[in-house]
Amino acid sequence: MSRVGVPPYGAQRELLLLSDTDGAGLPRHNPMPRAWTLWHVRGEVDVPRLAAAMRAVAAGNDVWRARFAAGPELVCGAGQPFPVTTVDCADVPADRLPEVAGAALGEAVYAPIDLRHDPLAGACLVRLAPDEHALALVVDHGFADHATHTRFVRRTAAAYEHPGRALPALPSFFAHAAGTAADPRRAASREFWAAAMSRDVPAVAFPGGRWKPWRDTTASAAWPLRLDAATTRAIRYGRDLTGATGSGLLLAALSFLLGLWADADVPVLYARGGRWTRESVEVPGALHEAVVSVPPDHLPSASLADRVRALTAVNAAAPPLLGQWLTDFGGVEALRERRRLVLNVVAAEPTVTVGNATIGPADRLLRGSVRPPAGRRGFPAHNALHLAVTWSAEQPEVTVHHDPEVLPAAAPFGAALVRFFALLAEQPDIAADRAADLLRATWLQATDATAAST
Repeated sequence: MSRVGVPPYGAQRELLLLSDTDGAGLPRHNPMPRAWTLWHVRGEVDVPRLAAAMRAVAAGNDVWRARFAAGPELVCGAGQPFPVTTVDCADVPADRLPEVAGAALGEAVYAPIDLRHDPLAGACLVRLAPDEHALALVVDHGFADHATHTRFVRRTAAAYEHPGRALPALPSFFAHAAGTAADPRRAASREFWAAAMSRDVPAVAFPGGRWKPWRDTTASAAWPLRLDAATTRAIRYGRDLTGATGSGLLLAALSFLLGLWADADVPVLYARGGRWTRESVEVPGALHEAVVSVPPDHLPSASLADRVRALTAVNAAAPPLLGQWLTDFGGVEALRERRRLVLNVVAAEPTVTVGNATIGPADRLLRGSVRPPAGRRGFPAHNALHLAVTWSAEQPEVTVHHDPEVLPAAAPFGAALVRFFALLAEQPDIAADRAADLLRATWLQATDATAAST
């Protein structure tokens, strides 16, 4: 194993802070489940050839061979295995298939590992029918983000198509992490974000809910919201109108809606992928750095569109975090307080071809079948509201993870979010205060309707 290493990157620092360690300060286990994505393989596929393609991709970049060593530091070791397990559920009766396949996938996704010795990544391929498979790609949170997964699948398709051809080299995660740590802008970045992280997070009094301390808060419910064609058109129009990016517009919407139920502007933890330069887009690894939105205490805005433009400008002007943000910007306790309100935006890649089959993102029904085995826990994040947005080639989708004691129901939030985009598209010059009144009314009407239906 090479001793040429780098200090742990931001996400790995979090892992070190949260995990139990041995005498050398190395993590034994990550208390969070590993990062996983679920893919649907449609059409007949050569399973041994697909497994070999995945192993070739994993062997082709240093992030898949990274290890913790004493220091702690990250080192790269050749020959690290990439296990691919296969489970045949094709003969399971149709009425039991989701349960049985979901259990097999859950075993792979939530299997505990020893970070010092076990492979950090692997895959599980479940045969649902002769021409249909589910593929779970699993890797520890400290070593990959969603973009790493999607690029892995894209490269696997290329390796499957041309098994004897070497894939183009990807940028080195180790080199990227070392370059980030030495960036001359880091001092100014640290000063800015230290101030941003020191701001209080005001209580958000959602109707019918109660604000709780961080350690008592957990996103234990999930509610899916499909964005219809009218809403996606409104989002595109709002983006063009205000100059915001899609992510920036979502961040402004979430900040505005939280402000309906708080006495001050609410900072939101925004996972923007850490991929803020063109060069970093293709780097595999744990680049899922997050930023805290920085709405100013007083933001004069005559109209809803002005408000969005001002929020967008403030957040866009913030410097990049440049890694190591847990140790630089307040440590894990500051992170915990801000993690209660999270926006995570993921761009899902389009479906790719593997021989006569295709690999694309799994649908909601298949994803929903994956459950932690008895005695193991699933999503443990202490979030009051976690808005996970996935933009796919098929359909943009929002999943609202929420603590039912803090936010009793997600449907009212979803109704207000859709109304926000409609107002911005149809009445951009509406006064911000008037828009707030209308959105509160929409929220409360949906709250009453939800209560009546249950």
